Amino acid sequence: MFKLVKDLTVWWPVSVLTPDEDNPGVLKEETFEAQLLIRSRDERKTYQQQRDALVEQLPKSDDYLKDFAAATAKAKEIGAEIDAYDRSMFHLIIQNWRGIVGDNDEAIAFSPAMLDMALDRDGVIVGINEAFQQAISSDKARLGNSKA
Repeated sequence: MFKLVKDLTVWWPVSVLTPDEDNPGVLKEETFEAQLLIRSRDERKTYQQQRDALVEQLPKSDDYLKDFAAATAKAKEIGAEIDAYDRSMFHLIIQNWRGIVGDNDEAIAFSPAMLDMALDRDGVIVGINEAFQQAISSDKARLGNSKA
């Protein structure tokens, strides 16, 4: 039976590559699960259009040839806006997590502040993006994981 719900949430594994403390120069894969809110296709399209509008403001190669300093400054400014926009979207999509521990191996409860701390790691951002893309492209993600 197909269940049509307004708010579709799924638990999805997130893989994060981190430096291996015991093996210099080696990355290891660690995982946790994130509870993702799968927004409608229209909402995702609107998000992508807004993000694309920011990306479009980034300097082009000719801008760097004309005035490297100004183009670099503008790239930093627009890059910061894109990062802030992406971070706000992560806060809308990620509802919870499990399988994340701190230095003392105790579970870290999900909170906006802890999400911000996790998002300061590039590997976490990459992992969440990949997990979300898998979740929206696979029908298996939607079976039995919705809240009414």
